[in-house]
Amino acid sequence: MRTTIELEPELHESVRRLAQRLNLSTSKLLGHLVARGLSAQGDETLPTARSGRFQVIASTGTPAKVSSARIQKVIDEEGIL
Repeated sequence: MRTTIELEPELHESVRRLAQRLNLSTSKLLGHLVARGLSAQGDETLPTARSGRFQVIASTGTPAKVSSARIQKVIDEEGIL
């Protein structure tokens, strides 16, 4: 399935570099990361809301900003992929 997502430039660059390092397409890597994130959620139901014609995961308060450096650190520490 094809979809469009919006990533902060730093996050996009981190994902692109990791995909290159793992010899995967960016799309394939993002699919793996989303699947891992969803499986880590277990049976929890995420709060959702409508944004125009799209169903989105609703914020449960003030969203925390996470830098691409922090994401890369977690990827490295957790041995993701």
